[in-house]
Amino acid sequence: MAKKRSAGGPQLRPGAAGDGVHHQRQPGQLGPVALVMGGMSAGTVLGVPIGVLLAEHTGWRATMWLLTGLGAGALAGLAALLPTVPAEPVVPVRARLTALTDRAVAPVVAVSFLAAVASLGLYTYLAPVLAAAGGVGEVAPYLWAWGAGGVLGSVLAGPLVDRTGRARMLTGGVLAVIVPALALLPVLAAVALPGAVVALVAWGAAGWALQVPQRHRLLALRAERGTIALALNNSALYLGSAVGSALGGLALGAGLAPCALPWVAAGVAAAGLALHLVAGRRSRVVSGVSTLGCYEHS
Repeated sequence: MAKKRSAGGPQLRPGAAGDGVHHQRQPGQLGPVALVMGGMSAGTVLGVPIGVLLAEHTGWRATMWLLTGLGAGALAGLAALLPTVPAEPVVPVRARLTALTDRAVAPVVAVSFLAAVASLGLYTYLAPVLAAAGGVGEVAPYLWAWGAGGVLGSVLAGPLVDRTGRARMLTGGVLAVIVPALALLPVLAAVALPGAVVALVAWGAAGWALQVPQRHRLLALRAERGTIALALNNSALYLGSAVGSALGGLALGAGLAPCALPWVAAGVAAAGLALHLVAGRRSRVVSGVSTLGCYEHS
């Protein structure tokens, strides 16, 4: 079941974002895309703690059956309520791969990758981090705090991008929140756990909000093949999550104290912020040339 989820999730997410783009109110407005992100973060804030509690009391099989039932309900809802979305023409594999070398798209996707390594990778080890730093035994309330921040950030980010039109600046601001939130988490947990809750809410809000302006930038840079750019960005998120989790496990296995893991994650996030700032300066001098092909949106 876990393998099926890991294979299906990355395929569903860009499709959902792409449908949001098709149903946006006006060109350049990301209301539906932000709504998709809000739904994903709401699913996380509700699903992870509920799944943990259910598994503790009834076993992991009950959690898997709950996921199966929710998936069947979601499929029925999509079949009944989702408006028809015109299919895009088939894009050759070569055109998809050349997106990796697009000088405008690659830095944006690289920033998403580094942010995922830092944020989603650290989230995997939140329980041992809080246990080592603050003696936390029950992690579910802290998962709720992180997820609640995620819902807030992803819902507010869309209207903020629409009103200001400053997606690049908002991306930098969000990354500038993630870095200190991660760095201060073990310090605040050791001093006062309510302070750790504040850091978790800020981290969750910024972490989930980041992808709204990132998607806006990709669509603005390569509107002619926005779905390819979004899919590439989505792949970077899942890859970053896997790499961050793997590196975190290796670091802990090598003897790194769990409470030091957020500082490493903050360093990775800071590298993402530095890349974002450097790429932004270069983009003012050199205009990117698309290598995604000349396919039109259907």
